[in-house]
Amino acid sequence: MAYNSTVSPDLTEEYCIEHGVLLATSLYYRLTQTFSLIISTLSATYTVYFLCRYYSKIPFFHRNLRTLFFSLTICCLFYSIVNIISKGYHLALSFLHTTPCQIFLPKILYACMTVSYFFAYVISQFMMTSIVIERWIAFIFIRKYESGYTKLGPALIALTIFISSLFAFLLFNGQNFDGWYVNGRMLPLSAFSRANIVLSSMLGSNIICLMLTITLHLLTPKRRIRMSLSSKFQRRENLIASKLFFWIATLQFTACCCLQSASLYLRIYHSKDPMSTAYKENVDFFNLYTLAMPVLSTLYFAKVNRQRIKDIRNHLDMQSIMKTIGSDGWTNYLTVIQKQWK
Repeated sequence: MAYNSTVSPDLTEEYCIEHGVLLATSLYYRLTQTFSLIISTLSATYTVYFLCRYYSKIPFFHRNLRTLFFSLTICCLFYSIVNIISKGYHLALSFLHTTPCQIFLPKILYACMTVSYFFAYVISQFMMTSIVIERWIAFIFIRKYESGYTKLGPALIALTIFISSLFAFLLFNGQNFDGWYVNGRMLPLSAFSRANIVLSSMLGSNIICLMLTITLHLLTPKRRIRMSLSSKFQRRENLIASKLFFWIATLQFTACCCLQSASLYLRIYHSKDPMSTAYKENVDFFNLYTLAMPVLSTLYFAKVNRQRIKDIRNHLDMQSIMKTIGSDGWTNYLTVIQKQWK
């Protein structure tokens, strides 16, 4: 998210040109908007294809994990759609405005954009946090997870929506969205102090979740306990799913940490730079993640399916070999000889 600490001034043509037109019509800003629009369009298109293809066709995901995973995918799709609408509008406005002050967003449109941006970003982060919690519960309570935690997924989704809504309420409560904004990603000027708290808390949450993700990845392969056959099968399925979510979670938390750290740096050291809004667009690593996540998931699903087919074929080949040796092999040999003499 972008942040600005400047007090909202009276609107004059000189101000519109200096803080609006020069930024919105610069080649650098238009290129960043175009690049972001292309990534979001690709992300939204591929995510829709991904949801249609895999929504009910992933046999190695526990029902809780499947629910949370596709909820995260929908959150990323929501973020991409908001990005497409806003970037398309920003680009069109930079070419179609007829007076300098038309470059700023209408109040209602700005309010819709900034709230949508913030909520889509926050709910995506906390949805991944819910997946980390679910993976830890599956790891700790592996013996009874399959039958004892059937409502965990919906409960975590409800908690995620509540926390994200609470963050949005705390940030935007009492805001009238006055001011002049070129970009819908910028939070209201009067919410600057609240934004500092939100940014810091989200950065801390990302760092903690990243550490928990890495720790779980290191612990899971070393866990060896006596299990029933069904528990062993469940453990194998958990390992398959956990490998995918280690890479996805690590990628998302890293992208979010980099985005929030870069935004914090720009706020502190480049708050007076008129191009800071364009710089903040360039550090939107989460936008890149929304495209990388479904692509990496598709590749991983294909790899798992190929490995399963290979394992089945190897098992069948082993059974064929076993039938050619020992007592079974001698019986098969006698049967073939008898058929030849008949």
